[in-house]
Amino acid sequence: MALIVEEKNSRFRVKWQGNSIQWLPDTASNRKTVAVSLRLLLDEKGKRVFTLQELSALFDSDNRQASSGHIERFRKCGSDFLSFLTRKRKVDSDVVNAVIQELADTPLAEASELQQRVNERLGRSDLSLENITVALEQISCQHVRRVLRKQIATGKAHYKEKHLLEEMMSFLSCDSAKKAGIQAPEPQDMSISDPSSVRKLVTPDAPVSSIHEPLRWIVFCLVLYYHGVKLSVLGDWLKVHKTTILRRMLGLVWALWPMVYKWIIDKVQAKTVYIDEKWLKIRGRWHYWFVVLDVATQLPVLSLLLPHKNEWACRWIGVKLKCLGKVPKAIITDGLLSYHYVLEGAKHFLCQFHHQQGVTRWLKKKFSDDKAIDARKSKMKKVFQTDDKRTVRRRLRRLKEQADELGIQEWVAQTEGNLPKLLPSVGSLVIPRTTNAIERFFRAFNRFYKTRCGFFTLASASRELILFMLVYVFLRQPESGKAPIESIIPEATEMPLYKLINDPLGAVLGLENVKKNVKMADFPLQKCIGV
Repeated sequence: MALIVEEKNSRFRVKWQGNSIQWLPDTASNRKTVAVSLRLLLDEKGKRVFTLQELSALFDSDNRQASSGHIERFRKCGSDFLSFLTRKRKVDSDVVNAVIQELADTPLAEASELQQRVNERLGRSDLSLENITVALEQISCQHVRRVLRKQIATGKAHYKEKHLLEEMMSFLSCDSAKKAGIQAPEPQDMSISDPSSVRKLVTPDAPVSSIHEPLRWIVFCLVLYYHGVKLSVLGDWLKVHKTTILRRMLGLVWALWPMVYKWIIDKVQAKTVYIDEKWLKIRGRWHYWFVVLDVATQLPVLSLLLPHKNEWACRWIGVKLKCLGKVPKAIITDGLLSYHYVLEGAKHFLCQFHHQQGVTRWLKKKFSDDKAIDARKSKMKKVFQTDDKRTVRRRLRRLKEQADELGIQEWVAQTEGNLPKLLPSVGSLVIPRTTNAIERFFRAFNRFYKTRCGFFTLASASRELILFMLVYVFLRQPESGKAPIESIIPEATEMPLYKLINDPLGAVLGLENVKKNVKMADFPLQKCIGV
């Protein structure tokens, strides 16, 4: 039986053999309902009136599978229309957006790695590899291309960096490296035996040669570990157990961090700060790492690992800031309501980037039609796409006049309520519009954390977080070419620790004089880079 689908003014109807249904709004739910209803029709002999092939015309397809999937889902819902229409897909927009956010850090991550990270991000455990594959199929290659092009342009696309480091260490352990005078130290010589050398690590103008050699090797291992080389690989290279390597690195970190953190507390005013949190898994339970980052220096003023991110957790952050004597006048957050309780006397501002992201999420909850979403999204986002505060107010006022027609009254009311927290950063040279600085901090931590796959105890997690922060504050950032510690101590560039972290091969192995034009016969570079 011929089935004809007519469309007109965002409405549609179905006609067949002189019969038709009335005009309906052209939405996905209406088309699915009509397809199922027509499939339920039977003739005098009890046969189906419409085949799946004919019903596929409702979905602009010649393939019967375009309609069979909806019919099958209807059966799985107990042939109940309400359950069928309100059934939430396992791979919904939240899952797809979570995958996109994870791809922003590692565009070429394996599906198994994405599965674990997306489950952790969403606080779920039911997403399978097949679900992640389905989500990836819904993501345009433009998302990945954009990230890759940006990373290549800034010199961050080093996807074989870990492999290169492991191959390099394997090569340095062989006989040819020993003949060249490049070899790892003996295991018994890797202990921290000279406390004065530890102090010299953070003493400006102290020569690297004055640092006890085993200590230089420990810093070398610390840098490799920060960049993702596994403890087992370091242990195999140095011929000691991996826990021995970790114990020596953590011993050095605990000796250095109190000195470095005191510099931060003494020299950072923290008048305007970012606050954000990162979820962590410790023995299978969720915890939250809260970090207070100074806007002017981009240095961590406070770090707390807490089991919750509720009102009382945020109040505790405020108490700790007061104990440190750091009471910021302005706090910039991503909009978590609990942050309002951090310091009630401080001015609270919202990140405009997170506000703009929230527009798409809000629209997808309220509207199912992509055309309706696109027609409203540009108007709603345009409100803050300016550097003039009066323009923001004027655009919001005009949008409010159209709110009833567009069906966005709730969003307009929310934006008006948040306007005192969003407007001050518009066109301001003092108040940042986004929390990009702390987002970069957590992106760097994600690269450090993803190879750990969680922590075993609260104590071990706290130690490794300090290890990360110590290396982070001394590591030159690709955006600025400077380490965060330089903002308060410019002479940090002359510290042995700074040189060891940013040039470990030159400082530890003495490779600074190696000729630049290396021939392939001199060093197995082809093997290292995977050519």
